[in-house]
Amino acid sequence: MGYVQDIFEQLHQIPEPGFQEVKTSALIEDELKKMGFAVERVAATGLLATLDSGKSGPVLGLRADMDALTYEMDGIIEYRHTCGHDAHSAMVLAAVRTIKGEGIDRGKLVAVFQPAEEILGGAKALIQSGKLSELTDIVGIHIRPKQEGRTGEATPALRHSAAAPVKIRIKGLASHASRPHLGVNAAEAAVLIAHAVSLIHADPNVAHSIKVTKINTGDGAGNVIPDSASVYIDVRAQNNEVMDTIIEKLRAAISQSVKAIGAEVEYQIDFCPAAEFSEETVEINRKAICDVLGEEGLLPEILTPGSEDFHFFAKELGVRAGYIGLGADVTPGLHHPDMTFDRKALDFGRRILEQVIRYHLQER
Repeated sequence: MGYVQDIFEQLHQIPEPGFQEVKTSALIEDELKKMGFAVERVAATGLLATLDSGKSGPVLGLRADMDALTYEMDGIIEYRHTCGHDAHSAMVLAAVRTIKGEGIDRGKLVAVFQPAEEILGGAKALIQSGKLSELTDIVGIHIRPKQEGRTGEATPALRHSAAAPVKIRIKGLASHASRPHLGVNAAEAAVLIAHAVSLIHADPNVAHSIKVTKINTGDGAGNVIPDSASVYIDVRAQNNEVMDTIIEKLRAAISQSVKAIGAEVEYQIDFCPAAEFSEETVEINRKAICDVLGEEGLLPEILTPGSEDFHFFAKELGVRAGYIGLGADVTPGLHHPDMTFDRKALDFGRRILEQVIRYHLQER
């Protein structure tokens, strides 16, 4: 068994949720130190491992997410690696291990092991630490379901959509259901929000969706006007400009709907940006894929409605970014509790990442 396969098996056995990747980061840190990297802890469980050529040049970040997903199985909470973050960490570890042995001719290599991607908090935490201010470029990788890419295939640009989860709390006034005029019905306010949301429109040439996914007024009696309600809205858009338009309209829809019946509202809109890539970085990814998989393994760019907090790096740091989608025959699908994939993809991903590093930091 090669290094990438072995380290994957070890990581796969210790799944941990966001910002709790204690065993995971300890294992990765130990491996990096064995390789001779200077390792720095950041954002609790995050790790930065730097290889410095001592010469001027690009500062390339190679990013892997580490966290697992949480499931309730037969009443028991458990964690599972069902999005491939263990695979991503294994591939990045194996790639930097190879390059550490070869050395780099210019600039710096920074292996970025990021916590909490699934809760969209890890990238922001690393950015806020100030430890990534030197980066000029950053590259990520993610295994793909078989519908998007088979083993032996990869895309140089996996373009995620922007996402905006919206959490709403409505405050009304309770009363007996026979006297609704004495109360302010939080359930009706939630329905008005849901209707207003359904009437929001944006550029039809850009893929987007806006939908209510949860309404909850609690488990109280049915003959009481509820005085509180919570609403959850999921928003997606293929680019950041359309997302900005939707959010502006969404704010008005929420506030005006609730105001119409005299209720009060508090809401939180989180935001994860859409992919914005450097064409230069995408071209390097393309060359690296062709070097390893040949032209026949090169997939076109893929647009996906999913989101990824990786894209905060380009938006907040202004670095050149690229993100590789690695075919891995993932089944039944990402985030399915029984997700599995073709482990041969680990070796392909490792080799592609090695080539990416060489194009950025070695004389060729």
